[in-house]
Amino acid sequence: MTLQAMVMEAASLHPDRKAVWFDECDGKPPTSYTYATVVKLAAELTAFLQKHCHRGGKCEIGLYCYPGINLPSWILGILQVPAAYSPVDPDAPPILTAYFMKKCNLQYILVENDKIDKFKMSHEGWFYHNSSTIEQIGLTLFQISWSNADTSSQLENVKSKDEPFNSMGNLRPDYTVCPDQLEVETSKGGCTDVGQKYSLAYVLHTSGTTGIPKIVRVPHKCIVPNIQHLKSIFEITWDDVLFLASPLTFDPSVVELFIALTSGASLLIVPNTIKMMPVKLSAALFHQHHVTVLQSTPTLLRRFGAHIIKSTVLSANTSLRVLALGGEAFPVLRVLKSWKHKENKTSIFNLYGITEVSSWATCYKIPEEVFSADFRW
Repeated sequence: MTLQAMVMEAASLHPDRKAVWFDECDGKPPTSYTYATVVKLAAELTAFLQKHCHRGGKCEIGLYCYPGINLPSWILGILQVPAAYSPVDPDAPPILTAYFMKKCNLQYILVENDKIDKFKMSHEGWFYHNSSTIEQIGLTLFQISWSNADTSSQLENVKSKDEPFNSMGNLRPDYTVCPDQLEVETSKGGCTDVGQKYSLAYVLHTSGTTGIPKIVRVPHKCIVPNIQHLKSIFEITWDDVLFLASPLTFDPSVVELFIALTSGASLLIVPNTIKMMPVKLSAALFHQHHVTVLQSTPTLLRRFGAHIIKSTVLSANTSLRVLALGGEAFPVLRVLKSWKHKENKTSIFNLYGITEVSSWATCYKIPEEVFSADFRW
């Protein structure tokens, strides 16, 4: 079973349901695509990539974009090649994105059309590229060649000087962790074999908080059970609306995307800037779109502020069924209790996991009695 097969199954059952909403929160009506439209656009991208990408045993395709209405179609289109998608953040330091693109040995990258100038300027002179455009869904395909010896020396020289690498410790250029293996191998060896033996779903790099960022290539066989289990725990149905809260380069985004799209549920996407505006964000999530499942870091939740959390997010009549907090230390229970209206029925979960184990590894539902007035701390 693969992620794309699960999405296609959901689409066949719910072709006319809304798969994705994109709300710019600017007073204009939000845009939406049905499952049938998402699948149609994905098929166009898949055919384009199969024609233009010459694969040598494995295929990983970069995706340089901001979240938008086409995002599910772009990711599904890549997966159906079949290929793994590797998100690249347009707002990350160029030296960081170039270094990790080279470390992944990406040969192809899809760039959102209105980000082409930014992409070219940020990586000028670091690689040779040809480009082909698929105008229907706003992407340009760049073919990358890392054969230029000057590129490697330039990246190595800048790496020692540039701030984004100061916290990375003694990073070995070919250091890669592969799922299903207990040992670390070079990107010239076992990882390529894993990519051939197991169909890869996505490629990410860890944050580097432990000093050594790693490339993690995740096969479908690792992430699919995670998605299926969380769907069961959260009791997801096609009536649910999930919010894409996480950046694409942060692996909880995989859970948000595919819990929704494999269930016939709806996925809500807003611009990154809106995530920094608590009043607009809370209005979009809980007044306009009635989000039922929110996976979030405690930082994003706190950004709403105590008043909005209690009056809207965790109010008595909130639309939110499930609040899953992870990625950081869980809030102190006394604080969480102060945020939660006494008649609120939202189920709250504490999640923990690391990129190397395909997102979440543990999931604990906070017992309802913790929030009762007579609970003894």
